[in-house]
Amino acid sequence: MKTSVELQEPFSYAVWPMIVMGILLTGYLLYMFMKKRILSEKQKKPFKETLIKPQPAPDIMSIKANYIRNLEKIKSDLWNKNITTRDAYQRMSMCIRGFVYEITGIQVQNYTLGDIRKLNMPVLEELIKEYYAPEFSEESVDDGMAAIEKTERAIEKWN
Repeated sequence: MKTSVELQEPFSYAVWPMIVMGILLTGYLLYMFMKKRILSEKQKKPFKETLIKPQPAPDIMSIKANYIRNLEKIKSDLWNKNITTRDAYQRMSMCIRGFVYEITGIQVQNYTLGDIRKLNMPVLEELIKEYYAPEFSEESVDDGMAAIEKTERAIEKWN
């Protein structure tokens, strides 16, 4: 049977889009190869050894003296009614926590009482437990002077 309709060839494409795609693909592959090579060269560079200078042991006596001076300032401010009892407890808490941080390097400033219990530091735990109620209550009626004295003794006895 003869028909008057002529069929087109199944896959006839223009050549120029294939050439453009080939150039783009080659460029991308070249870019990826160079990027990988540069990254591998950076990783192969010899490791520069940085010497870490050993930290001198903290001078415990001067640290203790500094924090005892801070407590004396808190005591003076409390005695002269420049701060409230609540403020005194908050300052004592920061003082003993700063002291422990300087001595041990443990950032107890960010720790709760539960976290401090896990550290197995009974002196610090006892002090912080004593500070908690007056430190967070609206009106504190506890004996701030006695707490300051107890904190000073704890700092003096710290090993």
